[in-house]
Amino acid sequence: MSDALPSPSGVTYEVELEADAAIEKNFDTWLRDHVADVLQFDGFLSAEILTADADSPDHVRRIVRYRLRDRAALDDYLRDHAARMDAQGVERFGGRISTEQRTLASREEFIRGQFSTENCLNCGEVLTGQHCSHCGQRARVRVLSLWGLLKDLFGDLFEWDSRVWRTLRPLAFRPGLLTAEFLRGRRMHYTPPFRMYLILSVGFFLLANLGTDPGAGMRVNVDEKGDANLNLQLGTRDDEAEPGAEATNAAKPAAEAANAAEPAAAAPTPELDAELVAVIDAIVKRMPEAEQQNARKEFMAKLGSLTPEQLEPVKKTLTDPCSEDSLTLELSPGLQRYEPRLREACRKIVADSPTFGRAMFENIPKMMFIFLPLIAAVMYVLYIGSGRYYVEHLLFVVHFHAFFFLGGLAVLLLQLLQRTAGETALGKGLSVAEGVLIAAFVIYLPIYLYRAMRRVYGQGPVVTSAKYAVLGIAYVFCLSLTAVGLLLYTALTL
Repeated sequence: MSDALPSPSGVTYEVELEADAAIEKNFDTWLRDHVADVLQFDGFLSAEILTADADSPDHVRRIVRYRLRDRAALDDYLRDHAARMDAQGVERFGGRISTEQRTLASREEFIRGQFSTENCLNCGEVLTGQHCSHCGQRARVRVLSLWGLLKDLFGDLFEWDSRVWRTLRPLAFRPGLLTAEFLRGRRMHYTPPFRMYLILSVGFFLLANLGTDPGAGMRVNVDEKGDANLNLQLGTRDDEAEPGAEATNAAKPAAEAANAAEPAAAAPTPELDAELVAVIDAIVKRMPEAEQQNARKEFMAKLGSLTPEQLEPVKKTLTDPCSEDSLTLELSPGLQRYEPRLREACRKIVADSPTFGRAMFENIPKMMFIFLPLIAAVMYVLYIGSGRYYVEHLLFVVHFHAFFFLGGLAVLLLQLLQRTAGETALGKGLSVAEGVLIAAFVIYLPIYLYRAMRRVYGQGPVVTSAKYAVLGIAYVFCLSLTAVGLLLYTALTL
């Protein structure tokens, strides 16, 4: 008898019997009763009696194939009952019969029409379904037509029951469900969380880059006392100028200031020497072309009304806004050695503010890869007694920010459609819809986070509310910290 390891689908126990042909009828009658008796033992499921060719015409051969639940059931039978059951045949027929046993383990089961005998073209494994059980590649691999390629590319987007839509629906409307499902091991129906985060964040920043002009220009403000200050506007479109801003802002048209100072704008006053005018012209040239004329008029109008004493500090500020006279840096003793590099970075920003703004905008995704682990660490501390691993909190944070980017994408799409429609009735309707969506998103975002915490961590409303408040404070702190780091990193690497 040769043993084989069992498989999850059971084992087969075969007994081969050979008897004299003269006792064939009595032998078959006894064998049927014997098999019926064996099937009464625990673990036996079924039996089949087969006829096989004997070595000589003086003998007959029968094969009994028993099907058992598992190897443990067979071991119990062999240990406790097999010897007694075999002795019954010897007692009945003596040496006129012989037996041989063997055990077979079920390896694979094939059902007609449900398997393929082909091999995987990728790894060579025998195919038993629509996908390779070893590497996962589809069984049918063909050279795609252009239509087939497009269908494979966009199929998940246009199939309502695809993984993409099965993921986006709960992400948007069932806070925390994706995280809970992933932690339970139910993952095949949804897009992997980090892949989903990358897709949504990349789409968000690409679309945001279409609708904005990071680093649109440098804004220089001069107040009534003649004090000048520098203001870098980052990520603001030309058509988004604040209507309530003061007319002294040199970057925005101000008809009242320009008209009132028209005589002074026509030609520089004696106090505005050639060096100062050159500085003004250099600043104006870095602004959007449509703003340059009005900006220059405003500069001339405002500066032309100042006394020589007032002009002197203004000139220093405009000439080098990053100097020690114009910009005071309050640094701790450990950071004072970086002051020269920070002032040099400031001069680079002033010299090419659009480049700085774009570089800063492009570095935001890098900041997020620092910010997300920080927030996950805060969650780990808040739930330190829950027995959850750090990566589980990171997964929660990734899902929440994926929802944030999903909402941002919806807002940006409406903005893009609204700008395309222009001042038409459709454009005005889209503008209203955009405002409603932004308001709804701002209200829903904190509610979403609270409900997600309740679903994933399963704590009561009082405990969750307390942790929610702490998380909010930590969120603002970590966001500010990473924003400062982003500013310094961009300035020092520009």
